[in-house]
Amino acid sequence: MKHTKITAAILSAAMLLASLPVLHASAEAAPEFTAAAALKPSSGYNANVMRDNNEKTYYTFAPGGTLTVTAAAPISGISIKFEKTGANWHASANGTTLDFGQYGFQHDFGDVSQLGASTVVLTFDSYISVSEIRIFGAGDLPADVQVWQPPHQKADLAVFPTHNDDEHLFFLGLIPDAIARGKKVQVIYLVHHNGEPIRLHETLNALWEVGLRNYPALGRFPDQYSETYQWAMNNFNNAGVYYNNIMAYQVEMLRRFKPDVVAGHDVNGEYGHGQHRVNSATLMKAVEIAGDAAQYPESAATYGTWDVPKTYIHLLATNPLVMNYDTPLDYFGGRTAYQVSLAGYAKHNSQQYTWFTGWAKGNSRAPYTKASQISTYSPLKYGLYRSTVGLDTGINDMFEHIAQAAVRGDADGDSAVTAADAQRTLDAAVSISAGKESSLTEQQTAAADVTGDGAVTVEDAQRILLWYTVNVLSGREVAWENLI
Repeated sequence: MKHTKITAAILSAAMLLASLPVLHASAEAAPEFTAAAALKPSSGYNANVMRDNNEKTYYTFAPGGTLTVTAAAPISGISIKFEKTGANWHASANGTTLDFGQYGFQHDFGDVSQLGASTVVLTFDSYISVSEIRIFGAGDLPADVQVWQPPHQKADLAVFPTHNDDEHLFFLGLIPDAIARGKKVQVIYLVHHNGEPIRLHETLNALWEVGLRNYPALGRFPDQYSETYQWAMNNFNNAGVYYNNIMAYQVEMLRRFKPDVVAGHDVNGEYGHGQHRVNSATLMKAVEIAGDAAQYPESAATYGTWDVPKTYIHLLATNPLVMNYDTPLDYFGGRTAYQVSLAGYAKHNSQQYTWFTGWAKGNSRAPYTKASQISTYSPLKYGLYRSTVGLDTGINDMFEHIAQAAVRGDADGDSAVTAADAQRTLDAAVSISAGKESSLTEQQTAAADVTGDGAVTVEDAQRILLWYTVNVLSGREVAWENLI
């Protein structure tokens, strides 16, 4: 009887191992119909500006305006990049209407596969401008098609850049490093670039490139250059923005996203930018008071209070920490966090002329290959400004002392779910079936038991592999509950 169990487990193991490359290779790419599709707007004039691969051009629809899309085969997905903030839109065919745009994403995606139609009518509720549209059939979408999820409800790490590109410069490496570790990262900007729509497109393109899948919190305040804290505050005041407005925003963001770790700008604004200084100063004050319901009670009533466990400030000399962004990351196909951040910054086409580009990349005569080569305003250096969980011990890990629950599916304990976890779970299941002791720790066993039946089995390994294939290889975000 035991021999039968072992044989069955080994056979299942062989089948699972054999499936690893097959699953990745056999996934069919979604056909793209964009170039050949007929686009017919209700107003009747040329709609090709929506597929000219130029985010600066756009087509404007009046309230109730429609766009009839006809392809050579049933349409499964429609990607829309609005000129600015998105709005409600609908897709209809064969008497069925699907609703989209409820989150106001500038880059939106509609799964219209259930319509089963090669002609789909899009309707826009309000005046809206569409910069780009792409049409797809069934299958795996290209990696650059953005299917954004709502912002996190609870973040592991909240990054507070001032401008829409600072996260790839002075916080360079931080986001991809955390994502590769399986952390939930929320980006929260201070200022907006609403007067420069192309920068909004670049922001989303860049964040998608570095692995972010949850929409950022876009800034509420105007971007204006300044070189001192007071200069920046004078600019804000002239625009009708006051200290309490900024403090209320910072506190609200902390309470809303409840991060375990916060990362903020250098107190001197890196190269001295006044708005960086304001962001840093108000954030440092906000983490002190976000746990007090009497402070800014409106956001406390909406989100509750939050006492941030750990707050790091860029370049702070107190309790120093030095990050490592030069180690190849399996999650990003062997690229380093430095390389991934550079790829993200490259999406900010409008900013490539600035001195920041040479600062981050070096020059043609001496190009940088590592983040550690950046000496001025080093993106590797942080200081622990505040902690409710104790001081760091020198292991250079922002998440040190943060209690981590077992990550579902993370059988090897590296904080990320990969094919290696499926293999580790499979090995444990085979050992258990053979009457041997499992090599998994108690926490790893809890993580490997994704079916929740109290045992580590071949089925758990198969489920972990399925999750990895869908959520990592295919770039989607599907909850375990929707896979099991």
